Amino acid sequence: MKKVLFIFLLIISTNFILAECLPIKNVNYNKVDTVETKVVNYSNSNSDSTVVINIDFPQIINFENAEIENKVNLFLEEEFKQSIAWFDELQTDSSYFLEFGTEMQFTFETGFQVEYNSKEFISIALSHYQFTGGAHGNYFALGYNILMKDGSVLSLKDIIKDDSFDLLAFECEQAILEKYEASSLIEAGLFEDEIEILDDQDFYIKPGVLVLQFDPYEIGPWVMGEVTAEIPFEKIKDILKENLPFPTN
Repeated sequence: MKKVLFIFLLIISTNFILAECLPIKNVNYNKVDTVETKVVNYSNSNSDSTVVINIDFPQIINFENAEIENKVNLFLEEEFKQSIAWFDELQTDSSYFLEFGTEMQFTFETGFQVEYNSKEFISIALSHYQFTGGAHGNYFALGYNILMKDGSVLSLKDIIKDDSFDLLAFECEQAILEKYEASSLIEAGLFEDEIEILDDQDFYIKPGVLVLQFDPYEIGPWVMGEVTAEIPFEKIKDILKENLPFPTN
């Protein structure tokens, strides 16, 4: 009897050890309900590569609604390819090459970062750099905040209550002061000691955070680069509109 019991316990123990040691396949305990995206590249240059353009832009794939997928993809492609017109204009403008010479390379580069991704809402930040002569290149960023139920693009007034932009500006200023460890915006390096936020202000969404984005020269000198103010939703919960397509608590 003891021998039978011993064999039984040995089998149980062996199975337990094997279960602990063997790899578990095709199990995902952290499956996220997200939109699948891919990167599409467009690049071109003139014959001597003095003018070059390189664009990486996002496209939605395998979305449950093909009509919305096509709508969003067409919008993103058109937005990201706007610099092609600048590229075409520059490469045919001989006055540029007379002024700067053919040894200089003029460039247009565009990329992106998916900042928030769910099947209800995506937020994508475009980043663009161009050099067309002068002391330095210039760059800017744009946020695209897309409601996936219909492919519409949200503006800041779709997220913030209409009478609350002054309060948002205050939180923006506080975020910048904290970021640059300054007691005033001028001390932080900005042009003015206050910031005005309009309903067309550029922004994007990160999990739990509203990010207001300012390009070089918009509120500060070029040397400061892009200025961003990351404002946690918990600080502006009273001025957020209801039923937003992303969690705010």
